[in-house]
Amino acid sequence: MVALETVRASNAKLKNLPPGLVAVFVGATSGIGESTVKQFCRHTIKPRLYFIGRSQDAGDRIISELKTIQPAAETTFIRKDLTLLKNVDEVCNEIKAKEKKLNLLFMSQGTMSLKGRDETSEGLDKKLTTNYYSRMRFTQQLLPLLNSASPHVSRVVSVLAPGEEAALDFDNLDLKRDFSLQKAAAHAITMTDFTFEEMATKNPSVSFVHTYPGMVKTGFAKEQGFAIRTASLLAYRVLSRWAVGIEESGERHLFAATSAAFPPKDGEKGGVEVDEGKVKNGSAGETGSGAYLIGSDGEVRANEKVLKELRNKDAGAKIWAHTMKMFENLRGA
Repeated sequence: MVALETVRASNAKLKNLPPGLVAVFVGATSGIGESTVKQFCRHTIKPRLYFIGRSQDAGDRIISELKTIQPAAETTFIRKDLTLLKNVDEVCNEIKAKEKKLNLLFMSQGTMSLKGRDETSEGLDKKLTTNYYSRMRFTQQLLPLLNSASPHVSRVVSVLAPGEEAALDFDNLDLKRDFSLQKAAAHAITMTDFTFEEMATKNPSVSFVHTYPGMVKTGFAKEQGFAIRTASLLAYRVLSRWAVGIEESGERHLFAATSAAFPPKDGEKGGVEVDEGKVKNGSAGETGSGAYLIGSDGEVRANEKVLKELRNKDAGAKIWAHTMKMFENLRGA
């Protein structure tokens, strides 16, 4: 486990990096995203921050709080429904029109629903779109800016659930058939692993981190319906002894987003430098591979047995081809 003292010491050194780091936080109007954007604002110098969410009231509140944390920070809130890839492209176009580089893309958007397959006007399930397709579309569209940030920190973080990988139906990756909540979660998690590996190979100056936050006291369920609020309360009562406070989760995610323990494939030490031997193993077991699966403790977390079986089936190439085909069919590129 990466000690909290180590995390805090690393985060404190962010002030040694150049001023004006640019970061985009998707789904940052509550929970882990909100906590992490506040930590980023607290520890960097004159950052340029974009954060995206559904609630204008929450966006206005967070802008006010960020200005209190650091008056020199430049903050922009973009209100969008991210269950549509069309809206993702609109956000990316707005950011690309204003910025020439991007140091961090941090994604924690989510939707909590017990419904079955719930299709959008684009023909995709809302949960799969929020947890996978929208995140990969953000990444694909903003990669030119991320590549331009090297040799300084250039990183993508997706908060979901490495370690919970499962077998995939390669002929039904978008789950048009035989949909279930369990399959939707497994497909989003496992496809994230392999798409990040493909992106790390194709973009060796950018690093990609898939994180599992563990049980976090976010208060997210308060905004949900009765059934979800009740289930979340019961789960919290059972698992509260292992729960992480929202502030600590933000600190740990800032570490995942900025520490050179997770370098890009080309070996550039973007971010806060670490001692020799402290670079983490990547998702395929290679040290410093550029794609990382980490748990709430900052250490590697993956279902290695499942991942090995899927690699033997050429999962990376198949998932990449599927994802790019979906983007081409829906968005034309």
